[in-house]
Amino acid sequence: MKKISWGTGISIVIILFLIFTIGQAIAIHTFIDYDLVEEEYYEAEINYQAQIEKMKRTNALPEALEIKLTTQFIEFNFPSIFEDKTISGFINFYKPSDDLLDKTQAVKLDEENKMYFATNELATGLWKVKVDWNVDGVEYYNKKLLMVP
Repeated sequence: MKKISWGTGISIVIILFLIFTIGQAIAIHTFIDYDLVEEEYYEAEINYQAQIEKMKRTNALPEALEIKLTTQFIEFNFPSIFEDKTISGFINFYKPSDDLLDKTQAVKLDEENKMYFATNELATGLWKVKVDWNVDGVEYYNKKLLMVP
């Protein structure tokens, strides 16, 4: 059996280390999906001041929008100070772990200013529910984190 000199041994260790490091870098960039929170994040940043104004108006309301999670539904109770026909907008269901599961639903209220969304349409886990709604042109915004079972 032939002996390996210490110089050759060090060279082999360095080469193996470089191959391992390069392999790890390639694997990380190949298998990890870098999803952005917002697809158009520059535009979202510019519009953030308008979002702050909506939240201020929402917090100033005498009655808040209630978002309740039950076993079968997510219940949205809009303020009774407004008529159901004057309220419009969209509800965005945002799944932080997978943007392909995101959903958007138009606000459709019953006579009691309530709306129900079936939880079986959502995957289990953490969801950010963002409600962008308006009454006669005045815009409001609510958001809530929900853990869908």
